[in-house]
Amino acid sequence: MQVFAWTHWKPFVNANKKPQQTQKRLLQTILALNRDTTFGKAHNFRNIINYHDFINAIQIQDYESLRPLIEEQERTGKTILNTDTPVMYAQTSGTTGQPKLIPLLERTLTLHKHSQAIQTYAQFKTAPEAYYGKLLGIVSPAEEGQLDSGTPYGSASGHVYRNMPKIARAKYVIPHEVFSIEDYDLKYLVILRLALIHQNITLIGSANPSTFLKLVSVLQAHRKALLEDIQLNRFRYMDKLTADVKTAIKPRLHCKPSRLEDLERLLQSSEPRVADLWPDLRLVNTWTGGSCAIALAAFKKHLPATTRIGELGYLSSEFRGSITVDLDHNLTAPTIHENFFEFVEREHWDNGVKNTITLEAVEEGKQYYVIVTTGAGLYRYFMNDIVVITGRFHQTPTISFVQKGKGVTNITGEKLYESQVISAVQAAEKSLSIQSVFFLMLADVKQSTYRLMIELTMQGETVVDQMTDAIESTLSQINVEYAAKRCSGRLEKLEVIFLKPGSGEAYKHHCLKQGQREGQFKIIALQYHDDCNFAFAKHSVH
Repeated sequence: MQVFAWTHWKPFVNANKKPQQTQKRLLQTILALNRDTTFGKAHNFRNIINYHDFINAIQIQDYESLRPLIEEQERTGKTILNTDTPVMYAQTSGTTGQPKLIPLLERTLTLHKHSQAIQTYAQFKTAPEAYYGKLLGIVSPAEEGQLDSGTPYGSASGHVYRNMPKIARAKYVIPHEVFSIEDYDLKYLVILRLALIHQNITLIGSANPSTFLKLVSVLQAHRKALLEDIQLNRFRYMDKLTADVKTAIKPRLHCKPSRLEDLERLLQSSEPRVADLWPDLRLVNTWTGGSCAIALAAFKKHLPATTRIGELGYLSSEFRGSITVDLDHNLTAPTIHENFFEFVEREHWDNGVKNTITLEAVEEGKQYYVIVTTGAGLYRYFMNDIVVITGRFHQTPTISFVQKGKGVTNITGEKLYESQVISAVQAAEKSLSIQSVFFLMLADVKQSTYRLMIELTMQGETVVDQMTDAIESTLSQINVEYAAKRCSGRLEKLEVIFLKPGSGEAYKHHCLKQGQREGQFKIIALQYHDDCNFAFAKHSVH
């Protein structure tokens, strides 16, 4: 950690004391490195002197405008977008149904490692005890397949996990080979089989807190079988695993007698708690904002009182957008040493005004769409992500992810936002003393109404009308257009439909089958009815 302090943390702090200079220097570096690429020549990188030149030379891009260039670069080996040849691609779902492949270069992967080191040290400063024991991290596989050219594709987080220093990997509970298991339920059984034998897990991490809820549900369903396997130093589904996974987990199956005694007692409960299994857990690293707050709220009740929740940061397949620099307040600073940032005010973009500003011009409390230029060939790339400015780290504004831009619906002019739906449902839960593990609002344009699909932690005597009224009341308070449209009758009354236990997990599984990657999976809690092809009717409580 002291090495991290000197080699990564202090340079990052210095960069954040002069963010404008850092960003200007970075942009010039990216342009200079790639000025002789096909894209660089076409957009006259050599003659771009300042930001004004930059935005005049390059229009705002999205993946579909870059897709043919990325594909040509991979097919021909020419320097179309990057001077360096991509060593792998991050794969994520695309808006057209065809996956997106994001180039990852050797130097961009090195920067990913550096940013991980910065965040690790920032957490260690505040909660050193989180790193004293074992670490349970769950990521997407580093390699999920290969293109026709032979270049692998997978996840950057998996690559960093696989290539951490040996001294760090010694702390891992799960070897990286486990994440390549394709069978969704089998993978979680393996993770639990390896994790349960350790009493001293002090940190767990995964991008989406729904992963933790899945672990809990699998544990509850298979606790007796898992205990029997631990008693016999085996894993009953070993024959379903590939040779490399078998080799990786076989040396990790033995359980100490003292831990076995604890498990024989703890796993007698029908609902074993994380707090009892891992009482020394000090930090949970995950996304805390947007729709992830839903699953996180349900998971918190399983945790020890002393466990901190650490914001993982603004992350995507395209780039790492921020680093958590203040664990006490979960402030995340943009990666100004890696990526060049532009912003457009949320309301301006939604109204068709796309005037961009740079980091020094953003205002605290305001929400912005993010446009990023990376060292891996994404130039003025529109992320369709909304962030809010939360404070400052030295002289640099800190950012927090709010929601995807897609999480906006408009039936009759109300412009309802995902964050407003989340706030309204959470307020209703608090007032009615109930809790959900999953919910999703659908905008039915044909029927001029919103339909809330919700799964509660306990199926009780909750009155639908009470919840409907509570949610509508909050929505009307925080969205004046929603109130106006309801009062005028242009928008019909909200419908609330309760779902059977396990519906949220079934929805996630459905999305993964359609090509979404587990490590990047986020529930968009507000969608149009016609865009959602999951059969909620089969899961409703009649």
